[in-house]
Formats: sequence, C-alpha cells, structure tokens
Amino acid sequence: MDEARRNLMKGMLTGGTLLALGIPGITQAVPINQSVSDKTRNCHLLVGNTRIGEMFSRGAYAACASNTHYRQGMLPTVKLEDGLLTHPLRVAELLHRSRNTRWIAVMDDSSAAIFNELVRKLDGHLLSLGSHTSAPGDDATFPLRHVWTNASPAYSAGRLLASGLMQSQQNFSIVENFLEESVGDDAMTGSPISGFSSYRSAGNQATHLHCAGVSPIEACKSVGWKESGKWESVSHRADEFRSYQDKAVSGTALVYPKFDNWEEATGFAIVAMALGMGTNEESCSSRAFVNSLGPRNSNDLELSGKHFVSFVIDV
Repeated sequence: MDEARRNLMKGMLTGGTLLALGIPGITQAVPINQSVSDKTRNCHLLVGNTRIGEMFSRGAYAACASNTHYRQGMLPTVKLEDGLLTHPLRVAELLHRSRNTRWIAVMDDSSAAIFNELVRKLDGHLLSLGSHTSAPGDDATFPLRHVWTNASPAYSAGRLLASGLMQSQQNFSIVENFLEESVGDDAMTGSPISGFSSYRSAGNQATHLHCAGVSPIEACKSVGWKESGKWESVSHRADEFRSYQDKAVSGTALVYPKFDNWEEATGFAIVAMALGMGTNEESCSSRAFVNSLGPRNSNDLELSGKHFVSFVIDV
C-alpha cells in the first residue's frame, strides 16, 4: 500500500467518509505502542440474537478455553436480541458504564451502523473491523471472503483464521489492511504458515501475499489487487522457523480445536487475537491469504448467503 492510499484510509477512518461508503468508522485508531494484552483482562463479547451469533460465540468460548493465561473464566457475554435497533440508548448506557473494556462485537449490517455511531460518541479505539461473507451461488470460486481493517498487524486475526480454515479444507480469501505498519526489516517476519506459499510485492515490501492451491496472479485477481504480475517468492529463514518450533515446544503455540463451521472458526480467531493469543506480526501495511482446493464441493453449498460485521474496540 503506498503512502497516499494509507493516508486516505486514515482520513476516512477518523472522519465520516467510511460511514458514507457503508463501512463503519471509528473516531480514533488505537495508539500503535499499546500492547495487545492491555485490556485482555476485561474483555466482553457483544452478539446479536442470531444463529451466526450463537456459532461465533462457541468459537469465542473455545478461544478462552485455549488460553492458559485467561483467568476471567467464561467470557462475559451480552446478547443484543432486538435492543440495539429498538433501544439504542440502553446499549449506549452499557458502553458508557464499561470504560476500560475491550469489546468483541458481532452483528448484522444495520446493527453495526448504529453500534458504530454509539462508539464514535464515546471516543472508542478501533483495533479491528471485519466484514465476513459466504458468497451465494454455486459458481463462487472462493465462497468465504473476509476483509479487515486493523489498527496494525498486532491486531490481526487473519493468520489465525487462515490456519483454522485450512484445517476444515475450505476455499477462502482473507484481506487485511493495516493503518500502521509494525516495526521490522524488509523481509517477512512472521513464522511459516503450513500449506501456504509466501510472496511480497516487488519494489514494495509493505504488501504480502500467502496463497495455497492458486498462483499469485490468480490470488490477486480473486481479492481485487492490481499488482498481479509483480510478486516475488519469499523463503522464510531457517532461524525464524526454528524459533517457531521452539515456541511450539515451550507450549505457547496455539492449538486449534475442530470447528463445525466457518462462523465458529471466525469467532475463535477474532477472540484469540483480542486476548493476545497466537499473534505473529509482519512488517506490512496490507496482506492476503488465499486458499483454493479447486471446484466447490457439496459442503460449500451450505455456506452461501451469510454476512456479518465484527468489531474489536477499546472503550
């Protein structure tokens, strides 16, 4: 991502332009030097009264159970039911009384727009804003599409979700845009991702691509990137891989449970990130994960036509 585009995104996020485009915006991005775990001891889950909310919650609770450092017990959960649309002031009071809390929220588009405005008035800090869609129709090559805007790679759930979805053998694309880059050299600093080949854009070290079962050119087309002919392969250094193995041996590696559906996998990844689990920073301003297993199978047909928005916000 070039400097002009990054500045445009920052301006859109701090103003009202994102809302006009149909994408919720937050008043202020989180300071880049704030630790991922600053507020993990006071995390709360906010979900709509939908089937997606129930499945997301199961993945969220699994993330808490996988975190040996999480002492809060069951993740405190508020179910919106119809309260946000019909009684927004009650939700506003809830947020006002929950200062110094990290909220993980999942809801439909209409509720997300209202929730966004409530948080704007509280001067909330956006860590992560995601759009999660299962494409309708039998001809969709990548039925699962996730697009995130994150404060920095430190608040990224993309790598976690990609690893989880790979286990369930689904076609998907994940795109992440970061408002601030992590500090690092011009190589990919993240650990290897099982099953993926890694690339970076030639002449622009800030854009990274991880793809499996698909060429870089095809992967770029699937996520709408125009830099399809400018990618160079990246081989992770041996010492980086040994460091990754050492973490696994020491017991800090994340163990993924078996997910029944993609909504659970998404809930697990987002809450794990919010709790500071399994994050692995790359020095980049944008990246994508694309996985293709070929033609869609019968299981993919059950995915179609679902969409929700996720937030991770400090208030």
